[in-house]
Amino acid sequence: MFMKIARRIMVVAGIFGFVCGFLLSVCQAGDRELTLAVGLALPPYNIQETDSGMELDIVREALGLKGYTVKAKFVPFARVKRELIHKKVDGALTITPDCGIVVFYSDKHIVCQNVAVTLKENQFDIQDISDLRDKSVVAFQDATTYLGEAFAEMAKENPQYREIADQSLQINLLYSDRIDAIVLDKNIFQYLRKHNDRVDTSQPVDVWPIFDPSPFRVAFIDKQVRDDFNEGLKQLRKTGRYDEIVSKYVGK
Repeated sequence: MFMKIARRIMVVAGIFGFVCGFLLSVCQAGDRELTLAVGLALPPYNIQETDSGMELDIVREALGLKGYTVKAKFVPFARVKRELIHKKVDGALTITPDCGIVVFYSDKHIVCQNVAVTLKENQFDIQDISDLRDKSVVAFQDATTYLGEAFAEMAKENPQYREIADQSLQINLLYSDRIDAIVLDKNIFQYLRKHNDRVDTSQPVDVWPIFDPSPFRVAFIDKQVRDDFNEGLKQLRKTGRYDEIVSKYVGK
């Protein structure tokens, strides 16, 4: 009789332990889904229509190596910091520590490089921002706000300078030789050139890195998640997967 009771107790205890373990695993799995604020539509970095992008894929895969899944919350750029400050998300992409928000910042995961691009056949020599003063230039919208005083001064003195919101038009203007130079992010240029079917983009170009590069980080609310991301990012770089992701969006 005693043995039967003991066995029943062991069975019940085993079932109880299994249920508790299952529920714990479910809770832990739920805790490992992260919601990250992502600035709206900046191909190739982040593409809302496909819930993907060069930056978003890198972040997803780095965190995936540590057991996390990522849900992107696409918001206007002006709201990214607000989402982070009010902790409506677990983290935010494309941030720099000098934004003043007290959170945990990752290692540098993306470096943006604005450049001037010209057709090689025109044989321009653009070694400095001042070399654009006598040329027709089309830059991205609000470029004079983001690219520093020297660029703003050049734009002010150059009657052939203008800005456009649709950056794909920059590619059309350059390759149809209707403009001397375009100014934009190097990766955006490569992506738009790769996906352009309106002009011949096989023509050789010169890419002039006359602006300082801008490294970015991911900001996290939780320190452990930040540390895990950094480890995952190192693995991506070590295995060559990081370069594969970049090449997928901006390679030839």
